[in-house]
Amino acid sequence: MSEFIPDDKIADVRNTADIVDLISEYVVLKKVGKNFLGLCPFHAEKTPSFTVSPEKQIFHCFGCGQGGNVFNFVMQYQNLSFPEAVRFVAKKYGIEISARNMSAAQKRKFAQREKLFQINEDAVDYFRKALVDTSSGERGRKYLAKRRMTPEVIERFWLGYAPMGWNNIVRYFSSKKVPLDDVETTGLVIAKKGGYYDRFRDRIIFPILDIDQRVVGFGGRSLDNSLPKYLNSPETPVYHKRSILYGLHANKEMCRKAGSVFIVEGYFDLLSLYCHGIKNVVATLGTALTQEHLRILKGYAREFILVFDSDNAGIKAAERSLSLFAEEKANIRIVILPEGRDP
Repeated sequence: MSEFIPDDKIADVRNTADIVDLISEYVVLKKVGKNFLGLCPFHAEKTPSFTVSPEKQIFHCFGCGQGGNVFNFVMQYQNLSFPEAVRFVAKKYGIEISARNMSAAQKRKFAQREKLFQINEDAVDYFRKALVDTSSGERGRKYLAKRRMTPEVIERFWLGYAPMGWNNIVRYFSSKKVPLDDVETTGLVIAKKGGYYDRFRDRIIFPILDIDQRVVGFGGRSLDNSLPKYLNSPETPVYHKRSILYGLHANKEMCRKAGSVFIVEGYFDLLSLYCHGIKNVVATLGTALTQEHLRILKGYAREFILVFDSDNAGIKAAERSLSLFAEEKANIRIVILPEGRDP
């Protein structure tokens, strides 16, 4: 059984939404006559052929042929079904759509995603309080001070601390009566024989948010250089590394304003640049740059500046990215740092 949303409710959402406003969140648009023009997010191009009509409330790309209304754009860009796209747009505009017409499977999928987002948000609260309001958080506070992280950066990027111990998060969610198998699905805890244990222990925590400001995962940095130095959430139903860039949720407007974006490898690379006033920056979370990353970034900048580590791994990562930039017909510059120096 497919989900049924009444036609009048679909029309209500479509008539309330402004296609220019919504698409502008993902694509840099410039007014040309009656319409708006930008680089298509669905194929590689250097000359803009993607048009949005505020009068007709439609978009069309003369390069690849993609087009339609606000729902078609969301379906294509977010990889959603039509009912999911209607709900996505409705949520942005504060329009409630009842779940009574969803199939049992759709209700479970929707409920699971919402549950995972809520667990991640609760975990952010826990890690932030552990950093700021507890005696055990002194280790994290001293480490961040040593790394010269400013209070503004700590607040803006919701940095936190996972205390020492194997079951802090386990006990936290148990006290909130949250099923631990759901917490395991987020990657915050790991199953063991007879129970669970915390994935992140004695680490600085970096919440990872998507472009719509939802917490999808976490990164953790050890305080004593024990291995692994960095630890990330695994892939989950809400976290897909190929399409997530750390810091984009906070820095997207600065990228648009500058017309360029610095692409770095890690969390502290980004935060260090931010502390020094360079705010048009994103990080790849230690993974290879992907086509999805570039197409997302093309919605916010025209010029891409790679600032990878100066070691062999960083240089090779930059070299691997060159063909990707060429395929996407993107303007690229590479910053070569002095040997032994990171951003």
